[in-house]
Amino acid sequence: MDDALVGVQLWLLLLLSTRIWAEFCDNGTGECVELTATDCPVIFYNHHLIGADIKYCDEFNDIVCCPIQLDHQSQKPADETHPFERECKRFNEARASCRSTPFIVGGSKAAGQEFPFMALIGTKGNDKADINWDCGGALVHPRFLLTAAHCLETSESKAERLDPNFDSPKFVVRLGELDYNSTTDDAQVQDFRVVNYVVHPSYDDEDGFKNDIAIIEIDRAAVVNEHVAPACLPPSSGDENSQLTAAGWGFTSDKGTKSSHLLKVTLQRFSDEQCLERLQQGIETRTQFCAGSITSNADTCNGDSGGPIFVQHPLYPCLKQVIGIVSYGLVCGTQGLPSVYTKVHLFTDWIESIVWSD
Repeated sequence: MDDALVGVQLWLLLLLSTRIWAEFCDNGTGECVELTATDCPVIFYNHHLIGADIKYCDEFNDIVCCPIQLDHQSQKPADETHPFERECKRFNEARASCRSTPFIVGGSKAAGQEFPFMALIGTKGNDKADINWDCGGALVHPRFLLTAAHCLETSESKAERLDPNFDSPKFVVRLGELDYNSTTDDAQVQDFRVVNYVVHPSYDDEDGFKNDIAIIEIDRAAVVNEHVAPACLPPSSGDENSQLTAAGWGFTSDKGTKSSHLLKVTLQRFSDEQCLERLQQGIETRTQFCAGSITSNADTCNGDSGGPIFVQHPLYPCLKQVIGIVSYGLVCGTQGLPSVYTKVHLFTDWIESIVWSD
């Protein structure tokens, strides 16, 4: 038999056997597929971050062990589930393109259009032109965004909210911003008044900021474009994501100053046991989780409160899923000391009842 033909037959046999024995991996929790945006987006879009931890079924042919729970074939079709999933699909269809860049460990400047769901939440001073940007938020609908309850619920603002004629000039929202001290950056700003906000009814600021989540309604629908576009809510906990990304305009150190330029940071999710041990105080593990860095001082800080911590959407390359809301920390930027985040997936029914109530 011709040597070349034998070689081809052996190669085909090897490839076939590889696909047979490696159809499933990690004791059935993963599936061996090609490393493409379609077959395994969670690794494809984060392979720069995962690096040597990628599990291969066949490294020579770029066949990876892709977590089944994140693979697109295991997801329910968006139009058969919750309203927020149908809306997420619509947001994806509305975006013709996006700027997708690998996440970078450690604080670094975000690029224009990179996180179009990011919002600044501020309060006006005596001078109407003077705005103090206190918190962050995440746009999840052209007219609604998520933030932390503690960003809004002071005794003064609570009295305002309970006023039947509430139309607060105090809180303002800015979308599409990159550097709020620059007029030459890659930004297309849209400013809004806050006409209503809803703090979660079980929010408790006296015992560990439990249920620290709120919904803001702005005075008109945002114009969706490449600089302003919603993020998606998560259909599940996202516990399988060990690496998460946060973004915000907060302080760059515990005793530093705020960054006028949007920053991004990739953080490691801590287990509940690690969180309780390192914070040395209790958290409500059902509704809260911790993230930080064991190898660096990467962290969120004051001014980042209310902003999202998120992952790449497993179905849509241009969209992110908001896994958590920045709640609080003890000391910013301390290696090995995590900050606390509110889990979002537990509140999706509550969010839907307000945002998609029609």
